[in-house]
Amino acid sequence: MRSSWPPGALRPDAVRAALGKVPVRVLLVGPRAGELARMWAGAASEVVPLASAGELGRAPGPWDAVLLDGVLESERWDRWLVQRVHGLLAPGGVLVLTARNLLDVWSLGGLGHLVSRAGREVRRRLAPRTAIPTADRSLFTQRRHRPRQLASMVSGTGFDVLSTEMSGQVLSGALGRRTAGSIALLARRIPSLWGPDREFPNCGAHTAAFAAIHAAELARRDEWRRANGTTGAPREVDVEDWSRRGAVVFAPHPDDEVIGCGGTLLDLAGRGGAVSIVQVTDGSDSAAFIDEPESVRRQVRLDEARIVADRMGARELVCLRADNRALRPTPALRERFRECVERSRAGLVFAPSFTDFHPDHQTVLRLLASALRELSGPKPDVVLYEVWSLVAPTHVRVVNARMHELEALLLAYETALKVDDYVHFVADRLLFNSCAHRGHAGYLEAFEVLGADRFLELAAAHFEPRAGSRPEA
Repeated sequence: MRSSWPPGALRPDAVRAALGKVPVRVLLVGPRAGELARMWAGAASEVVPLASAGELGRAPGPWDAVLLDGVLESERWDRWLVQRVHGLLAPGGVLVLTARNLLDVWSLGGLGHLVSRAGREVRRRLAPRTAIPTADRSLFTQRRHRPRQLASMVSGTGFDVLSTEMSGQVLSGALGRRTAGSIALLARRIPSLWGPDREFPNCGAHTAAFAAIHAAELARRDEWRRANGTTGAPREVDVEDWSRRGAVVFAPHPDDEVIGCGGTLLDLAGRGGAVSIVQVTDGSDSAAFIDEPESVRRQVRLDEARIVADRMGARELVCLRADNRALRPTPALRERFRECVERSRAGLVFAPSFTDFHPDHQTVLRLLASALRELSGPKPDVVLYEVWSLVAPTHVRVVNARMHELEALLLAYETALKVDDYVHFVADRLLFNSCAHRGHAGYLEAFEVLGADRFLELAAAHFEPRAGSRPEA
């Protein structure tokens, strides 16, 4: 294979052309950062080399350009790395990254990777399937990419991909490019979210794409609506009323409160409303944990939850610390639920919806129902929010003005963001809601609001075992 390092995209003239000006601050990351720094000498006012992505914490932005050379193959969480770099770049800044090509068949490393990948795929197909995405906890070795998938990953985090260069070709023509040794991609930073500085997609196209991907969730929502839901258009949330009443939010896992109702909670807290957040589990079952000690697994996500609650302006954060790997509706946990509701004196209790298929979310609903039955005095209304589900909404809240804050809160949940891009997971759903319920692009949180008696009636029917079947989790 012909040596082709460095590819043209890493050179100062390519970056300068993409940036449209002479860069001032340039960050070079990778095992050959020192060599790149010599090539970049004099091409920018400040050039900082880092040997690995693990040193990004000591390189605060904004940077005009970030060059990731030979970094992705050693990163288990490659999309999360690109998302972090997005946050370090100045608006319009340039990202250059190199990666090994998945279809490189001309090196022993490339062939070995393909054989290993085929074995993993066979094991994956034979393993039981789950609806909730999880990461591969097997031993991580090296990562390779397809050019198109790499471009899709980069553009999905908020970049306009300008060029993709293949290098290290053995053959000429299309086959040579397809089986080249490496990829060099050059991209320009754009806003990560749609809004004033990035045009929303067409509502019809987005709705169709979302419906195709989330057909099962839509079917569950529609079945629930036919059996139990209300008809007619959802009403706007009366934020002033909800702020006066106060809210206690039950989050099965740290980040669910932001995914499901973060924009609305920001509005309530911003108007002086008393918002109490109850983290039910310790989040220790995250697929991001590979070989961390037990003390770290059971604490780090709650530390993230504290940061989020403070930024949100919540009045209090309560961590029940139930083991995420063994959540059960125990009498002790039911009593803690009752205490949280009673102590908060909130008029609204937020929880996941009946249509949510996650077993932990169903357990939280079961615990809440048991707690409300034992509550003395007036019972609060129940506000069901969306996480792994869609609700049949009775109320909606436009959260366009809160999206950048919402993005920052989600990014603060670093452990979960390593595995899944919840920023765009949430943005996609909220845009769908706006198109579906308001007929135009925007961001809309949706809720099913139930009086306590109606919630308890539905919970009794929902959790009552059917004859000959096992109880729901």
